Amino acid sequence: MRNFILTIDYFVKRVVFSFLIIEMDNQPPGKSTLTQVSPPAAIDEQFMLMANTAPVLLWVADANKLRYFFNKCWLEFTGNSLEEESGNGWVKGIHPEDLERCMKTYTEAIANQEEFKMEYRLRHHDGKYHWILDNGTPHFIKDKTFGGYIGSCVDINDLKELELRKDQFITAASHELKTPVTSLSVYLHFISEFLKKSHEEKFAGYAENAINQVNKITGLIYQLLDLSKIQTDSLNFDWTVFAFCELVTSTVEKIQSITSSHEIEIKGSCKGLVEGDKERLSQALENLLNNALKYSKEKNKIEVHLSEDTKSVKVSVIDFGIGIDTEYFPKVFDRFYKIPGEKEETFPGLGIGLFISDQIIKKHGGKISVESNPGKETKFNFEIPVFNQTI
Repeated sequence: MRNFILTIDYFVKRVVFSFLIIEMDNQPPGKSTLTQVSPPAAIDEQFMLMANTAPVLLWVADANKLRYFFNKCWLEFTGNSLEEESGNGWVKGIHPEDLERCMKTYTEAIANQEEFKMEYRLRHHDGKYHWILDNGTPHFIKDKTFGGYIGSCVDINDLKELELRKDQFITAASHELKTPVTSLSVYLHFISEFLKKSHEEKFAGYAENAINQVNKITGLIYQLLDLSKIQTDSLNFDWTVFAFCELVTSTVEKIQSITSSHEIEIKGSCKGLVEGDKERLSQALENLLNNALKYSKEKNKIEVHLSEDTKSVKVSVIDFGIGIDTEYFPKVFDRFYKIPGEKEETFPGLGIGLFISDQIIKKHGGKISVESNPGKETKFNFEIPVFNQTI
């Protein structure tokens, strides 16, 4: 449903954008916005017809980020007039809790003349706030002069409510499962030890297999709990200063100790200190290593590259498995996202490991990215700022 809405949104914005370009091209020299010149009547009528029959909220801003046009759908949504919304009037409808974040995104995008996407709550004409997905695209005059922005918004309130109910269910289910699964693990360990002492090696092996499966369930439960904490911005971090290289080495050794199918080789080194949560950063790296193991089952090697510069320490996890097409790069770190395809669908998982790693690294002021050559190798890179102690 969301993809369908965004497809309509994108199509409408592209068509209206083309009308804007035509209008800008027909302006006299020195003119840069639709408010400065009246375009040919036929074009004006086409533009207005397109904009006012579009099933999404449309707006146009000048080079000074002041909005001067809102389509019929927008005005009906807010219940305000064009005069009330123009300039910065539309800002009054943004929810107070979203205002600072929203304006920061909007201002930075315009300063850099780049596309932006942001979600915020906008007051509906009935007084209630609806979640809106706002997409803005810069447009330029014929001589490449920046002319302003055209934007389109879709009401995603129903989707947000569904996501909230889903998050609430996941949180409740995870908490309910945590205690019985922990108890099950304890009992299985008792059974395993008893069978070993009784020299029942065959059944002791069965018990160990059951323990391994319970451990996987436990890991999934904790991932879901972390996911709910991320959504409410309540994920705890214990900040200390430590050697990043030692963290990477210990994490690789931990994964290697429970992995017989692959050799994990560390290449390079770094001496930099970082300030952060050792357990959380280790968790982020573990997710990347486990991801590499999962998607390169037909290979037997994984490489971890370490490097640094004056500003950051860097690590790359490289596998030589099935790879990822570039079209999926923007979504691989999204929550619950799983790459479509026959090969990918054979791998288990909920699509939350990379999302959690992404959020942990961002909390440390770092950034994460992916590179891939399908069928040859995939490289997940992240970097964390070095700790600079000031006296």
